[in-house]
Amino acid sequence: MYLARQIKDGKKLYFIRESYLDGAQWKSRDLVALGADPSRWIHTPARTAYYIDEAIEDLLRDKGVQVTQDALEAVFWPFLDPAVQRIIRRHSTRPSGKGGRRIPRSELAELQKALHRFDKSRLHFLRYGASDLRQVSSRPMRAYNRLLHKARDEIEQMFEEMEGSLRAEERRTYVYFIFNLGRFFSSPLAAGYPEAMDPDTMDEVFLKEVCRLQEDPLLFPDEEPGNGLNPVLVRYVIMYFDNEFRAIHPEWDYIQDFMHRHRRHRTSMRRRPRLALEEACGLLDIRRERFDRLSLKELAQHYRKKALECHPDRGGTHEQFIRVTRAYRDLLTRKAQA
Repeated sequence: MYLARQIKDGKKLYFIRESYLDGAQWKSRDLVALGADPSRWIHTPARTAYYIDEAIEDLLRDKGVQVTQDALEAVFWPFLDPAVQRIIRRHSTRPSGKGGRRIPRSELAELQKALHRFDKSRLHFLRYGASDLRQVSSRPMRAYNRLLHKARDEIEQMFEEMEGSLRAEERRTYVYFIFNLGRFFSSPLAAGYPEAMDPDTMDEVFLKEVCRLQEDPLLFPDEEPGNGLNPVLVRYVIMYFDNEFRAIHPEWDYIQDFMHRHRRHRTSMRRRPRLALEEACGLLDIRRERFDRLSLKELAQHYRKKALECHPDRGGTHEQFIRVTRAYRDLLTRKAQA
């Protein structure tokens, strides 16, 4: 049982859902619709105690679900008054939940065999902040047990909540590593300095990886062709193009100079020239005279609308998608310089 969020008609709604096994596949189903404000189901008769409305347990019982009070409180905890949360934490005597049977590594490896590398990469980065993900597929980790016995929806709800703690300067780096984009670059800096890689090449390989995962039946088993880009991948496209890498380190000028002096094929690594302003605006359906007045949010809205129109799943072509994305990056750069 878990808390799920869903945007409908511009409003965020909440549900209690559960993952269940259907044959060999984990699926999810709605149990209780909590509406836009789950806190209305919480009663606090005192500053040191609270309880969940009995109607919730009745609704769950009607669905054939028997739930413990601890599980129910875990779902509603984020909506409890923060002042009450602090008081309860100070007086809590609940056990930490640690302990239990220690699973041998061989058994752990067998349990985790079916886990997708993309899921393990995300959890690895979010838990440890690690940039070197070469060991993700090579060894089992107890942290990956959080991915077991969950439907795709529950896994994505978990990741969306965890990704909320990423700082703005971490988001694009996070996408770079979970899509394993470093493998497309021969530079030894690719493992730890994505900001030093050629941005045009990176944009291109990123979009190709997005398209590859879209067609991965192990990641999205229920995906039907022609429905457009999966919302999970849309989230990462936005995260990638709406954010910048961390600032270049001061020593980067020295490293870059060293690379240029020792590179055999310098011309192959030069950045492509920036698009003319009128051309870039035209690709995003923006009038040149209006560009200077656009906010970054409005610019992003133009990009998202145009990117959806020219996406290969919507009748566009890969080349159109790349050009629109490049135009967006050029216009973002102009805004930053202005």
